Amino acid sequence: MRIPLDGLVESFRRAQEGKRSRHGPGDRVRPSLAQYDYLALSSLSADVAELIDGLGPAAAGARALDLGADRSPYRERLEALGYGVETLDIGDESGADHVGTAERTGLRDASFDLVLCTQVLEHVPRPLEALREVRRILKPGGRFLFSVPHVWFFHPHPADYWRFTQQGVLELCAQGGFRAVELRGQGGTLLSVAQIVNFTAYGVLGKGGAPLFAAINLIGARLDRLVANPLFIHNFVCLAEPVVPKEPRHL
Repeated sequence: MRIPLDGLVESFRRAQEGKRSRHGPGDRVRPSLAQYDYLALSSLSADVAELIDGLGPAAAGARALDLGADRSPYRERLEALGYGVETLDIGDESGADHVGTAERTGLRDASFDLVLCTQVLEHVPRPLEALREVRRILKPGGRFLFSVPHVWFFHPHPADYWRFTQQGVLELCAQGGFRAVELRGQGGTLLSVAQIVNFTAYGVLGKGGAPLFAAINLIGARLDRLVANPLFIHNFVCLAEPVVPKEPRHL
């Protein structure tokens, strides 16, 4: 299949015309079984929620930044732990609290206790710079919780550059000055295959395929629990902490 070098985004928009599904924050953390991306979103939100809850209650005055979000889908969960939640997105029209990019947030050094960045880094031209920027704005002892895709269709919103493997996530952390505390994969081979089938069906049927999506979602989720395979995973969530430079030893 020959891919045209010009008009990549226009080709995507033509293919998605009349089919594109926009989710609100609630749809991302509590997706409907009839959504074509239910398998991806439900497994992602479950792991992100568990990792957030595992952080425990926040200290008084703790701040969390949802990087790349106009409205944080995890706001309620973060606020329940005591975080003040702020958002950052790239456009003034987004309604986010801050305008900037992942590589250049424009925020003060050491100003946040937690940075959340879900399904954003694949859209960032220089993800390594983004991690170094997150490290800069994190307070000492802060945490970084991010997620990235391994298997996903081309979705230029506004651009789509990267996919990541297990080792890729860990190497990105290491080069960005972080240590991975926990790495989780969402969905094994059978869930990933079921999600790909729904991608294909959605491309043909649009929202009208909801009954078919629901059936495939039920089958895919059940089979994935029966036959786990960690080698073909559609998405990853990583909880990381900044590496503290070692003090030089004086002889």
